[in-house]
Amino acid sequence: MTAPKAARLLNLDILRLISALMVLTFHYGFRMRISGEGGGIGFPELAPLAMWFDTGLLIFFAISGYVITMSAEGRSAYDFAVGRFARLWPTFIVCATITAVVLSIWHMPTIEPPTFKQWLAHLVIISRALGQPFLDGAYWTIAYEIIFYGWVFVMIAAGFFERGWRVVVLAWLTISVVNEAVVGSGAIQKLLITEYSGYFAFGLALYKVQKHFSIANLCVLGAAACWAIVTPFLTEPDFVETYGLGRSVIGLALSGPAALGAMTLAASAPSLRIRPAVAVGLGGLTYPLYLLHQNIGYAVFARFGMEQNRWLVALVLIAILLLVSWAIARTIEPTARRTIIRAASQVKDGLGRLKQRTA
Repeated sequence: MTAPKAARLLNLDILRLISALMVLTFHYGFRMRISGEGGGIGFPELAPLAMWFDTGLLIFFAISGYVITMSAEGRSAYDFAVGRFARLWPTFIVCATITAVVLSIWHMPTIEPPTFKQWLAHLVIISRALGQPFLDGAYWTIAYEIIFYGWVFVMIAAGFFERGWRVVVLAWLTISVVNEAVVGSGAIQKLLITEYSGYFAFGLALYKVQKHFSIANLCVLGAAACWAIVTPFLTEPDFVETYGLGRSVIGLALSGPAALGAMTLAASAPSLRIRPAVAVGLGGLTYPLYLLHQNIGYAVFARFGMEQNRWLVALVLIAILLLVSWAIARTIEPTARRTIIRAASQVKDGLGRLKQRTA
């Protein structure tokens, strides 16, 4: 069941981009017309299929559990936090700024133009903590990612990440089941990501199983998979309330296994026959594309879209989003990441020297 780390990452880079394009198709091909966020423009011919493409989010969460576990291995809590900050924050701020500028010029029909105060709140990423709405509807998943990173940080700092992880994950899954089935606490749901915990836990446990196969590890993986398969049924009432229609029970029953299967295949199969630089480049598009596509896309359709040209607008829009994402991934992101990591290393070295002098 093992595969070289580099090979697993190449496959996962491709799967991440596919998942981002699935979410984009869900928003443009299904949600936009129903919500009216695109000014009434939509793609009803895509809707019967696109309505299922929110499964891309489930794949994202499973990939995060896997990749974050891999990146946290053998690192201190400080180094892990610095690495995550350097990876997320610069690109997020750039994309939030681009979104704010575009929405200030081309207004969405369903929301007020962004304010400077709203943009400023995004400096902490989770702007809702400061009482400001997200500039883009896709940001809620980034908030969940950060919460997961926070708990991984706590596990590393407490020394549970290497040896005590099974107990922590099983406790997390148990609390998730109890909260969703009995308690119904919104605070617990947000703080522990109880609706989607099965996917994060599955990715984490899958990496641990690949690193060290054992019955105990496999049991944790199975428990995470069981809870993950329930997730589409947990979130379906919100889907019905938002869009006014329900999806088939068979489709919901298949969504979880499909997401977990895609994740497992990508993490376990031999690397695709593709140049590593190409795979990494494609994977690098994912984060900025995900951050940019939703509300900017709606604003563009509302401003330029008509029934006659909607397909052309979609093609041009996606091409521009990919180009901008590529530019961010190739220039801004690596430069900012190196600068932050270098500065954090200097701070760490300085604190170490200070501690030695005062010891």
